[in-house]
Amino acid sequence: MAKCVAVMHGYTDGVMVNVDIQLGQFFRGKDGKIKLVDFNRAEAMFYDTKKEEYCKWRNGMSPDGTLRAPEENVDAGLSEQLDVFSLGNVFYSVLTGASVWEGYGLAETMRNIIEGETMPIDTIFYEAFSSEVLAQAIELCW
Repeated sequence: MAKCVAVMHGYTDGVMVNVDIQLGQFFRGKDGKIKLVDFNRAEAMFYDTKKEEYCKWRNGMSPDGTLRAPEENVDAGLSEQLDVFSLGNVFYSVLTGASVWEGYGLAETMRNIIEGETMPIDTIFYEAFSSEVLAQAIELCW
């Protein structure tokens, strides 16, 4: 899953941003490889040659941003970081079997996201190496 995002972000003709990374966007192909299959919201980032950096863009606020990065919920400038944050949400679901913010109401979830809160990861997931690595990856994404 991370490799799918890395390939998009490292695209040779410019950074591609999916803008809609969530668990349901990944499928296992007949070749056994995980594939990211939905690009209907994808954006190519433009490069500013004077500033020597990629330009951020705006998408407007998400009506239901419970799986979105904090900057998407306040109409801030967006970058490829939003895919990384969302990948952390995907990893959380893989690790715990639950959606991020499951059991929280929409208003509380949105407030938590905007304020930069993240879901706690139960200490049990740090006891085995394989789940510990995934828990650490989640922390890095968030």
